[in-house]
Amino acid sequence: MSVEPQPEPPTEPAAHSGASFVPSEQQRSLMDVWRVLIKRRYTVLIVTILCLAGAAYYAYHTRPVYESMARIDIEPSNSSNMVLQNMQSLANAATGGQSQQNSNDLQTEIQILQSNSVLFRTALRLNLLSRILASTNKGKPVRAPVLLGPITEPERRTMINFIRDGLSVALIQNTNVVEVRYRNTDPKLAAAVVNQLLATYSNEVLRLKYDRSAQVSDWLQKQLGGLKQQAADAQHQLADYERTHNIVGTDQNTNLTIQTLGLISGDLESAEANRISAEARMHEFDSLNPNLKALMSDNPALGTLVTQLSTLQTQRAELASRFGKNYPQMQQLKVEIQNVQAQINNQVKLARLQVQAEYRSALGVENALQKRLQAEEDAAYRLNAGIAQFAILNNQAELSRQLYDTLQLTLQEASVTAGLSAANIAVIDSAQVPFLPVAPRKRLSLGLGLLGGFLCGCVLAFLMESIDDRMQTSEEFETVSTLPSLAAIPHIKAGAAKRMSDGKPAASQALRTAPLLIALGDPQSHSAEAYRGLRSSLLLSSIDNPPRVIVVTSAFPGEGKTTTAVNLAITLAQRNERVLLVDADLRRGSLHRMFALSDLSLGLTNVLAQPQTQRELAAPLQELPSLHVLATGPRPPNPAEMLSSRRMEEQLQQWTQEFDRVVLDTAPMLAVSDTRALAVLADAVVLVARAGVTRKRALIRARDLLWRVNAPVVGVVVNDVNLRLENFYTYRYGMYSYGYGYRHHSPYSDRAYGYEDEDKEE
Repeated sequence: MSVEPQPEPPTEPAAHSGASFVPSEQQRSLMDVWRVLIKRRYTVLIVTILCLAGAAYYAYHTRPVYESMARIDIEPSNSSNMVLQNMQSLANAATGGQSQQNSNDLQTEIQILQSNSVLFRTALRLNLLSRILASTNKGKPVRAPVLLGPITEPERRTMINFIRDGLSVALIQNTNVVEVRYRNTDPKLAAAVVNQLLATYSNEVLRLKYDRSAQVSDWLQKQLGGLKQQAADAQHQLADYERTHNIVGTDQNTNLTIQTLGLISGDLESAEANRISAEARMHEFDSLNPNLKALMSDNPALGTLVTQLSTLQTQRAELASRFGKNYPQMQQLKVEIQNVQAQINNQVKLARLQVQAEYRSALGVENALQKRLQAEEDAAYRLNAGIAQFAILNNQAELSRQLYDTLQLTLQEASVTAGLSAANIAVIDSAQVPFLPVAPRKRLSLGLGLLGGFLCGCVLAFLMESIDDRMQTSEEFETVSTLPSLAAIPHIKAGAAKRMSDGKPAASQALRTAPLLIALGDPQSHSAEAYRGLRSSLLLSSIDNPPRVIVVTSAFPGEGKTTTAVNLAITLAQRNERVLLVDADLRRGSLHRMFALSDLSLGLTNVLAQPQTQRELAAPLQELPSLHVLATGPRPPNPAEMLSSRRMEEQLQQWTQEFDRVVLDTAPMLAVSDTRALAVLADAVVLVARAGVTRKRALIRARDLLWRVNAPVVGVVVNDVNLRLENFYTYRYGMYSYGYGYRHHSPYSDRAYGYEDEDKEE
């Protein structure tokens, strides 16, 4: 084919808008969770194995622990004062507080059972210090030493903690039964500690209650002498007060002073009512309105004068409207109106003086009654003060006598019942020597280790999934980029195409040397089928006008764009189309090495720099003579300016006339800016991404750069896909039983990725 430019003038390429694909919003389901677990299965498995191993080590290397248990019935202690106890029982029955009191008493007994003094005496009786010292001799059987001298404070704490660490005491709900449990590696010692603890507790409670009763008896004996003298003094003070103040007739119903005080109080209330009425009447006169309606209701003559005045004013107004102000009769009416108004003012003045006189009279009566009431109240207060003091002295004398009698009765009871007030403790079940250990429970430990390891592994898997922004499946690429997935290319094992072509005697040198020509070297593989699917997706993206100039690019190097461009060109050429594959990566082009091109004198830079040069383009594949390849040529100093030149646009128009399809392998989008100029001139732009390598931000950035220049981005090609993850939501029909009749597991067909040789140019 010739690369000579055509004589007709170039035309402006049509502007294409960036194609977009907005996937339907999907909620996360259980299948998504399962997909994450499958993806991170090794993480989950490792964590599960580690936790299970830890649980197994704990279960089989921990010394067995035995638990002994006893049950006792504790009745709350009784008060040493039976009289006070009976009064308290009646009060609790009335208020419903008996159950709360019993609960508090039981909790008190439980605290006594676990007190340091009880635990220390139990340890002494069992000689636990000797056992502890013997066990610290590195497990060697030695004879318990005989304790000599007093026990030090560290030894005392050690003995108490030895029992407290394995002791548990619990009250059975709604009962007075207490469970006492103790755990130890020695089953006999566990039973002995529980039984001895209960015996020590019983003796300790009895001793405490007896000592308390004895102390109460001694204190009461000392108090009785003083209380007896205090009661006698109170009686003498009461008699002296009655004689000094002559307190007689203290009944309020028959007392004359109280009756007089009541009568005066009633009269004062009536006087206050009269004064308030007169005061209100006076205020009413002071605030009379012009029509004098309030005053006319009490004075008929005033009402007549007001009516007459109103009639004269009406006549005057009528004459003024008819004859004017200078009419003679108007002067006469004016004199009559003044006379009537003077009479009204006199009547109002007389009424006001009368009301004020009534108010002053009522006020004087009220003040007089108030002074009389004050005098009577002083007399009543003096009488009440004497009665109150008499009642106080009488009450003190009575209380002193009652307290003396009560304490004397309590002293007699305390001397008899000194030892009867202790709590009633009955052993229901004594502790027995256990036969089976309670810890470690091997099956439970292994089960918990397995379950806990699995849960921890799942949590770690989801944590890693949330941190890792690398995408794995075409569905993830579609969701992030909002571009349709054109194809999902499996992993291509290096050398697959070469090995498949070794058996072909007519295979071209390029097919035998290039390891990634999978579409031609192994046409029945999954990878070749995926590239054919990519070809169909591109041709069907616009049925009426299939793309002719196709640009293949990626976000970064190493994502498989060159491999995708080469195999796409091969699949297009297999349709008997004339296809031109151009290496437009003028910085790190690799098509000349992939196709083993021997003539490096002709490349894209030569075509653009020397438009008059006319040479045939290479067809390196004997199997596909319709596929022509144009390498980069010498590396130019300004690749971006050369690719965005007018000459490049003219050359593309010429190629579209000579070839059915033109595939451009371009530089990465985020590495350099060379690809943007070619993307605008293309009919379709294919964005290549690599599963497990391409990150979300890089893919979105590359897509946005293409959209900003209105490049026709038709979709994304996902390279190096794991088929197990990719086909997770689909029927796995093609791996073993469907397609071309192969049922074996081909090492060259179901794992592939696009790999670029990114070695520096020589």
